[in-house]
Amino acid sequence: MMQCSRMTTTLKMTNLLLAVACAAVLMGSATADEEEGSMTVDEVVELIEPFGDACTPKPSRENIVEMVLNKEDAKHETKCFRHCMLEQFELMPEDQLQYNEDKTVDMINMMFPDREDDGRRIVKTCNEELKAEQDKCEAAHGIAMCMLREMRSSGFKIPEIKE
Repeated sequence: MMQCSRMTTTLKMTNLLLAVACAAVLMGSATADEEEGSMTVDEVVELIEPFGDACTPKPSRENIVEMVLNKEDAKHETKCFRHCMLEQFELMPEDQLQYNEDKTVDMINMMFPDREDDGRRIVKTCNEELKAEQDKCEAAHGIAMCMLREMRSSGFKIPEIKE
């Protein structure tokens, strides 16, 4: 019975880590306000850094920080790290140049309950906006930046992340 309890706790922690990592991939980290129990940029970087081990090229810490901070003019390696993580979480399926709408909306709903219609509209809009992009890294990054802009303009509370 004790072993089952440990497995359940481990599974819950894994799911929490995945949710935080997915949030970082989709829109950076919501780290602005300590009163809300937010994480620092360094804490988010440390959390998602191990996911870089499965990526080629393996991202540097600088690339991970750029992704977490949502640098619009990020280096190509940073954009490729975002793509790699999106693939790992099946948010951007292998050999696809757009986000998986249903899985991305599910992730948005985890962070913003009751905003499914807005989330779906935003994913569709941004997938459409970048449909001509043929580089998987540029597509992953461009869609993420589009989603961030659209979510902010639609009233989603996404804090600015400070270095």
